[in-house]
Amino acid sequence: MDIRELTTFKMISETRNFSKAAELLGYTQSNISMQIKNLEAELGTKLFECQKRQVIITQTGIELLPLVTKTLENFSEIKTWNQEVEQTGILKIAAPESLTISMVAPMLKRFKQKYPQVQIELQNATCLHNEETLLRGEVDVAFMMWPSRPSKKLIDHDLGEQEMVLVVPTDSKVSFQKLLNDRNTQFIINEPECSYRNQFETAVWQQHQRQFRTTSLDGIAAIKAAVVNELGFSYLPLTMVENEIKNQKLRIVKTDIVNHVHAHLLTRDYKEKSNLISEFIKMF
Repeated sequence: MDIRELTTFKMISETRNFSKAAELLGYTQSNISMQIKNLEAELGTKLFECQKRQVIITQTGIELLPLVTKTLENFSEIKTWNQEVEQTGILKIAAPESLTISMVAPMLKRFKQKYPQVQIELQNATCLHNEETLLRGEVDVAFMMWPSRPSKKLIDHDLGEQEMVLVVPTDSKVSFQKLLNDRNTQFIINEPECSYRNQFETAVWQQHQRQFRTTSLDGIAAIKAAVVNELGFSYLPLTMVENEIKNQKLRIVKTDIVNHVHAHLLTRDYKEKSNLISEFIKMF
């Protein structure tokens, strides 16, 4: 007795139509008919009769239906049982600060609601460090922001382009050209390994042969505070400065920088944790 035959029997019982059951289950009508014949032969009884082009379930079929329904429910539970068992353990994630704030933390909240038994270990570092940590097998998932593709040794899930903006204090009337011409202006940004810092500095040099004096700060909150207090300008993901722009603490300055920064979710070959990691990836 095949579980498919029981599924087919239940579907025909509900639709009272072989053609409709075949359509819903993705079989041909001949396949559906063969499954029912096999089931009837194994049970030694008729399950359906055709009367005036109508499919009538027999009394035996009516009595069998509750047992089949219960069997299919149990089978469904068995199929998902191992998946539920896998939704425990530890999921180790590495992400840069900007993606942790804008993307990872909100998704982890949803993930924890769905899989409360999974322990999350989250660490922040630069994009390149996160990639190297994943390559060494120290984390299960790593996030990056980078213009180019990550290592070919990793499975890359491109999460799309991240909008970048150059910001100055709201009261500043400066333009991008004035910033380029001002030899005393200060570029306030995070560590030298930062992906969008690298893109900005590379683009400014290639297009304008200009290098800004730079102040490196550890966190985005400190960077924004420095710019708000008129210590310089910065180049940050729009999601990081939306509130300051809305509250008129910062202003966006148009540039000729072509943005190529994408967010990436990276994994190794994760067969040993395939269900846990794949469920996390589905969140994105």
